[in-house]
Amino acid sequence: MSSSSSSSKYGRVFDGSSFQEVLHPIASNNDSTNTPLYEPVPPTNNNYNNGATVFDRTTPIFVSIPHFRDGKRCAQTLRRLFETAAYPDRITVGLIEQTDGNGNGDENVNSSSDPTCLMEYCALMGYQMKHHDPGVIHMAERQADHDSVLDACPRATQIRSVHFHHYGSKGPVYARSFTRKLLANEEFCMEVDASMDFAQSWDELAVQEFKMTRNEYAVLSNVPLSAKEKGGRHDKITTTTTDSTASSLEVPRQCSIKIGSEGVPLFENHVDGKAIGLTRPLLSRTLSSSFTFAKCHYQTNVPQDPFAVQLLETERFPHFARLWTRGYDVYTHDEDVDSSDVGFVEHYDKRLNRERDKEAGSDDEVEEEEEEEEEEEND
Repeated sequence: MSSSSSSSKYGRVFDGSSFQEVLHPIASNNDSTNTPLYEPVPPTNNNYNNGATVFDRTTPIFVSIPHFRDGKRCAQTLRRLFETAAYPDRITVGLIEQTDGNGNGDENVNSSSDPTCLMEYCALMGYQMKHHDPGVIHMAERQADHDSVLDACPRATQIRSVHFHHYGSKGPVYARSFTRKLLANEEFCMEVDASMDFAQSWDELAVQEFKMTRNEYAVLSNVPLSAKEKGGRHDKITTTTTDSTASSLEVPRQCSIKIGSEGVPLFENHVDGKAIGLTRPLLSRTLSSSFTFAKCHYQTNVPQDPFAVQLLETERFPHFARLWTRGYDVYTHDEDVDSSDVGFVEHYDKRLNRERDKEAGSDDEVEEEEEEEEEEEND
């Protein structure tokens, strides 16, 4: 194999039926002198260094988290988001809260199963509102208590939120369209679901992966596995090539596109392929709304469609098409991190939730879930 051919090796991809070697998308379009015929627009930093490509610990990252009546798991996600970040001071969160009640956190936290994410997060951090009797006569004391909790709650000043009653909800796309109301002048934007966990130093990993695309208009996106599915993702996979046998990282990848009943292409929210031994993020033809990481002009140039109400899988392909026609490229990140954490984000599963419940002292609920899971396994 020639040196030019070897240098263009990118990794191996399994599309659900077969493996194929992948060439570097730029190297595969070189001319006879191995000079690239085209390259993406290189990344720039709009916030610092007069447009230089230097990203440091102060480079701001905005994380949008919509949720529908899922404040408790959202609060766990919020806590882990800050706990695992290498530089949490640069993280700003935008919550789109769709819950019952007025969002003050009083009745929601104390007596309802539908708390807001923000107030439930503060409760997890040890700052919970006192019980207040309902009624207008107690409104002032409730508001004072609410304000004192937010003043004491760690990193509450880094959390912005939009709240509306769940009766006004019109689906996940409609909820994500509110992101622009919370966005300021951050450099990077990340979208995640409300029930996620994160790799250690996920912010540094994501920025490094973005830089490796060498593309200002790159969008990192993949379907996060559940904690249970994660299992062997960090195991070293032995692969044989024409050059040598090497240990490479196996990365989940979404490959298939299904045509729906109305003729609209659909991206299903599950992983059906994998990539092995990626040396850089790999161009993808699918997009997951559960995880995206890109420059924030992605949010303003290709906003979520507020008129795509009550759409789930149907909206992903149109959004991907609008991204592509505006010059954006979607990539599968190579996720080459340490052996204990693989991937920037992952979905919670029952075991992870049970561990959180044990910390909170919900032993009865934990025992019931364990018994149900044992019965399922026996069946």
